Amino acid sequence: MTAMKTDTSSTKRAILRCAISRAVAVASAALALDAVAEPDFASFRETWITDRLSIGIGVASSTLTDSERPKDVAGRRTFVGYVWKLEDAERAAFVPELKYWPIDNLRLTLTADHVSGRTRNYNLAKHSDGVAELYGPELLVEGLLPLFDNKLLLHAGGGVVYGFGDFSEVTWWKLGYASEDSWNTLGRPTVKTRQDHYRRIFVDDAFGWAVSAGCAWRPTPRFELDLSLRHVWIEPECQFGYEYSAPRGFEKHQDGEFTMNHLSVAITGSYVF
Repeated sequence: MTAMKTDTSSTKRAILRCAISRAVAVASAALALDAVAEPDFASFRETWITDRLSIGIGVASSTLTDSERPKDVAGRRTFVGYVWKLEDAERAAFVPELKYWPIDNLRLTLTADHVSGRTRNYNLAKHSDGVAELYGPELLVEGLLPLFDNKLLLHAGGGVVYGFGDFSEVTWWKLGYASEDSWNTLGRPTVKTRQDHYRRIFVDDAFGWAVSAGCAWRPTPRFELDLSLRHVWIEPECQFGYEYSAPRGFEKHQDGEFTMNHLSVAITGSYVF
């Protein structure tokens, strides 16, 4: 009887050791698979992010370069209607900036472009219908020339721009009054004239092209101060017409376009990862 109990205990211990061994083997295999499946983030960061990626914020200001057309509404040589000129209506704007160096001496720059112009009509002195505006992303491919042990970087390149169009009508013109003076004389009312519509201009979205040049200074390995000059060519189409109450809606009276080619100067501070 004693011998049988000893054999049974030995068998149980053997089974337990076998089960533990199998459990350890399975756990080890699972850990090994996890190690293979999970990427080494430290290695990924060192290879693809460190000294390759930067994020920053800057201040940019734009100036229109092709802002006049002939005063010829009959020949449709104006921008639209009597609008023959665009004046800069740009205030300095904050713009985000993301840069990435896929290889040495080449970088991709994603930033924002903003330009606006106040319309001027030649049929009325100092008359303006409102402000045309474009705002959207700009993607540049730029070559780099490092100097002074990478503390100074000269860069130049080109890319594409996509501008979201908008037009902000001045109140008196939108409401249908003959001039700003007549609107002021009436006490600057906020209701339409006896006409049953609003005057409206709509500016379409548009693609454009850009070239850039500038220099960047790195006082420390992780901070970069960049000064850049960009020339953008972009010409969105527009529509002038009258907006009636529903269900009639907007009725187009004339097509046109706004030439909004411009120079943009930006200064940006960035953190380099």
